[in-house]
Amino acid sequence: MALVSDHPLHLLGLRFPLRLRVTVRQGFVTLHNEIATKKLGSGDSFVVPAFLRFACDVMPGRGKPAVFTLALEHDEAEGGHGGGKRWSQALAQHIFHSPQGKWTAARLAALWQVTPHKARARLFAEGEALLSLVREQRLAHALHTAAQGHGEAARDLAQVAAGSGFASIPAFCDACVDVAGVRPSLFLRGPAPAPG
Repeated sequence: MALVSDHPLHLLGLRFPLRLRVTVRQGFVTLHNEIATKKLGSGDSFVVPAFLRFACDVMPGRGKPAVFTLALEHDEAEGGHGGGKRWSQALAQHIFHSPQGKWTAARLAALWQVTPHKARARLFAEGEALLSLVREQRLAHALHTAAQGHGEAARDLAQVAAGSGFASIPAFCDACVDVAGVRPSLFLRGPAPAPG
């Protein structure tokens, strides 16, 4: 399945823990950050490096919705750690793969076998905060889930929110607006039309 938008959509502050392939089936998608811009049309795809923060501008075609997919690429040989953010990227992967978990400083300390203070200090040294990273990666999980859904039930707002670790639909909606700048109703809808 795919994400579908009948209206221009401007997703801000996206970041995934692994490489992400964005494929446009219909319409236009522009990926950009402070350094580079990549424009994609129907049939184009592009791989965003792991843990790179980017924005995604989606434009429907004439009378047709924009349709695009998000697929994580698991590449064990991939080198580097998200711009030198070794600890943050490792934590982001854990959160993304277990978004419903209770991510606290104590849990992080146990995972890294250090004190909670040391765990927070590692994140702080990389310019990250635990709660912000948890919220961001839960939203990344929700977007990825929505793009993978099969039919109405798999893309239901409540199910995507709960499956991605949000305590409620309002918490999910707030995260979407605060982190990505959009309401989830803009990308959670029924099955995508066939490419054409």
